Amino acid sequence: MVIKINIMKRLNCSISLCVFKFLCFLLAVQLSPAKAQIQQNTKSYDYTKIAEHPRLLLLKGEEEKIKASIIRNSDFSKLDAFMRNRADDLMKEEPLFFKKEGKRLLAVSRKALTRLYYWSYSYRITKDVKYLHRVEKELEAISAFESWNPTHFLDVGEMCMAVSIAYDWLYDDLNEDIKRKVRQAILEKAFAPSYVKEYAWFLERHNNWNSVCNAGLVYGALAILNEEPTQSIAIIERALKSVQLPLKAYGPDGNYPEGPGYWNYGTTFQVMLSAALESALGSDLGMAKAPGFMESAYYMLFSAGPSGNYFNYYDGGPAVSPASSLFWFANKLKDPSLVYEEIKALKNGIYMKVDNTDIERILPNTLVFGKDITLTEIQVPQKKMYTGHGITPVSIVRTDWEEGKGKYLGIKGGLANDAHAHMDQGTFVYDVGTLRWAMDFGLQSYITLESKGVDLWNMEQTSQRWDIFRYNNLNHNTLSINNQRHNVDGKADIIETFDNKVEMGAKVDLTAALNLNKELKAGTRKATIVDNSYLKIEDVIETNTKEVDLRWNMVTPAFAEIVDKNTIKLSQQGKTMFLKFTADIPFKLVIRPSENPADYKCEFGNYKYGEYNQPNKGTVMVGFDSKIPANKKVKYIVTFLEGKSESILKKNTFILDAPNPNTAPKGDNVFSDVSQIGIGATGNINSIGTPDWTPYGEIGIEKLFNKSFKFEIEAKKITSTGILNAGIDRSSDGQLGVRGGESTGIDKNEGFLFGMDLTGINSDVVFKLTKVCLTFFDPTESCTIVNRQIPGKMMVLSGDLKTIEEVKITQNHKRKYIDVSSLGISLKGGADYGEFLSLFNTGEGGSFRIASFEFVVK
Repeated sequence: MVIKINIMKRLNCSISLCVFKFLCFLLAVQLSPAKAQIQQNTKSYDYTKIAEHPRLLLLKGEEEKIKASIIRNSDFSKLDAFMRNRADDLMKEEPLFFKKEGKRLLAVSRKALTRLYYWSYSYRITKDVKYLHRVEKELEAISAFESWNPTHFLDVGEMCMAVSIAYDWLYDDLNEDIKRKVRQAILEKAFAPSYVKEYAWFLERHNNWNSVCNAGLVYGALAILNEEPTQSIAIIERALKSVQLPLKAYGPDGNYPEGPGYWNYGTTFQVMLSAALESALGSDLGMAKAPGFMESAYYMLFSAGPSGNYFNYYDGGPAVSPASSLFWFANKLKDPSLVYEEIKALKNGIYMKVDNTDIERILPNTLVFGKDITLTEIQVPQKKMYTGHGITPVSIVRTDWEEGKGKYLGIKGGLANDAHAHMDQGTFVYDVGTLRWAMDFGLQSYITLESKGVDLWNMEQTSQRWDIFRYNNLNHNTLSINNQRHNVDGKADIIETFDNKVEMGAKVDLTAALNLNKELKAGTRKATIVDNSYLKIEDVIETNTKEVDLRWNMVTPAFAEIVDKNTIKLSQQGKTMFLKFTADIPFKLVIRPSENPADYKCEFGNYKYGEYNQPNKGTVMVGFDSKIPANKKVKYIVTFLEGKSESILKKNTFILDAPNPNTAPKGDNVFSDVSQIGIGATGNINSIGTPDWTPYGEIGIEKLFNKSFKFEIEAKKITSTGILNAGIDRSSDGQLGVRGGESTGIDKNEGFLFGMDLTGINSDVVFKLTKVCLTFFDPTESCTIVNRQIPGKMMVLSGDLKTIEEVKITQNHKRKYIDVSSLGISLKGGADYGEFLSLFNTGEGGSFRIASFEFVVK
């Protein structure tokens, strides 16, 4: 065995693929603990009692429960239709092929899981053989890959799960030769490399890698156990021990160390592992009863605020995505309120967005796990606060669960020296209604850093990781001492919580994180929502024998201005927030730029941030600097007080303005977008989910309160063969353009189709399009705007148009609009207008963009 291990270590790229496979196979046989584990007295299960196929997640005949659930739940019916339509669209694509991006094959593995899960689901629901034949074609292609890329084992885990679900769910009808190829691929491309130490380090980690990789391997083992019992049992027995590590990370209270985005990843696969063991072998042997695991559902329930954004600490993005695993938790805990937010996401279309997110591929879980739930019986959650300790302590307050209402506060502790961690100890986020005022940049795409040679995964104190703008403490909502890094080994714990009528929140001990060289005797941060009215941040710093410089920082998407020496005013979407700063020693308020990191000096030293740092458009940082004398204890208090609305629009007039370019969809292959716009409980217009447009305005028609509608765009280009799809572009400030022409603006024969879904709006209400804002529209250019509801109704605009009106949206924001009311576009509620408007560049040259639309509601 030692000889063979040494041989493996010396393998290089010159060895032929067949030799590599052969050695991996031999190594698997020699290193596998199978011989010891197949003894009856050491096996965890009686494997002879494994269920017949299909045995993974959904047993034979349980399709009928899903069909009944679809009839019972209209939102499930829409999801079912979406997945089957998506399955049909995916059938038009060519089979997958081996193509890595950098060191990863993960994108291909995730496409495989999406395709095979959707097609397998569609076949079981409809028995249409077109899905069966397409599954066979895909399985044959994937099984023939040179490998499933074990150097990045997540790729193997997801690929193994993909082929295993298809193999198991369609087992009775699959071609025998295809099944043989799949079994051989699982043995050679998944099982064998999982015994190579340099690939299988995930077996000893407590993060999402362990859950994902082990789940994928166990799916393979359960799928082929009848034909390959020895190796399959060995894989399962090893996984049962290994997954205890990530399960420990949920303790004691359920908060996931890596944040809600990674909870959705790691926990989804952990749930799928438990669910598959239960369906195939009758039990998960108490796996899901690990301390904190079931409680983690409540952590996830609190993970996003009314703004529609996650509390996205660590390597997390703000955009909320479907959390279908919560349907499994709701069923197990008999607490349907756990899916309260998921029902909103279903109704608002978040579950049915084709955006290739990490989570889209496992959407069938929603109907598999939720088949026994009746959505109309879901009650509002009763809890208003969640606190979890453990590896990354967090405390979260949500004062109201009604959509778009209430206040939301999240604060965290933890340490930087953890998988996917940032130097963000003490950071907080804050929502009021649909607006987030204190935000986190979140992660930067790994590939953008790895491709530039950044030492991204070194978590040491002096690592280049901490020079990344979005990752270090200087650019989070926290404190910094002497403009130095947080101590990577210094853990911040929640030491007190407050949950009463006066205040709700928590206190975090930041001493260890702030102390790189024992500068402080103590440092704490208390964050509370007071009287359900305002946010209060109290920082108490006690110095040691030397004076220190303190930096207080907060990131915001709002426009910021210093009003006086104690006040910073924030403004966004017509709303205002005043930050009031007080302390018993001097401090100086500052506004720090954040949009273009490569232009800024990093205060850790005399150097600029690297060119590899991505822009942070639409953001700014606010705070103060203060010098604290030696042996001094100081308290700093910052209160967040809502101000008056600055919206200048008339009631029942609303504007959809160019969005935040960081969140709005764009890309060469992004041809369309659907934006969900909500009307709040008091009539305020807001964006639901990821903000594709920035809405302004207020509706005074009470029957429209708590209603929503959808605004749809499709980028097009006119060619000799007809009107074709084109890529959506966004300028640096979010204005619409089209990719693929001479520029990224709207060039000759390029344009957009617009739709509006008003099925959720009362039929006696009318939405009228009154104005459109075009930018960079000069006298040499022209465009044609067509009312798609009335044949022949159109306008041809030229760049020398005189009827341009400047409209003030707020005190700080205005646009120049073209009046298009003569087009007569009036859309009645209760209908879906797939195409109500088209706008194309019909000039001989030039390029312009679309910045805004104005509607009047009557």
